[in-house]
Amino acid sequence: MFALVLFVCYLHGGCDDLVIEVFNTEAQCLSAMKEQRIRHGGCYPVEEFISGFWNPAHEYSDF
Repeated sequence: MFALVLFVCYLHGGCDDLVIEVFNTEAQCLSAMKEQRIRHGGCYPVEEFISGFWNPAHEYSDF
């Protein structure tokens, strides 16, 4: 299972990771990401997101 995660970074420097939806396959997740035009986000295995074993949003920040 894959989670579609949106990265939101604020001007004061803090960032949040928001789960938009969960999909059965990565292809479904990537399709939804393209359909919703999400640029700052990604599709991640749910197990990694739950365990916290993945890169937080601030590492992908443009700031």
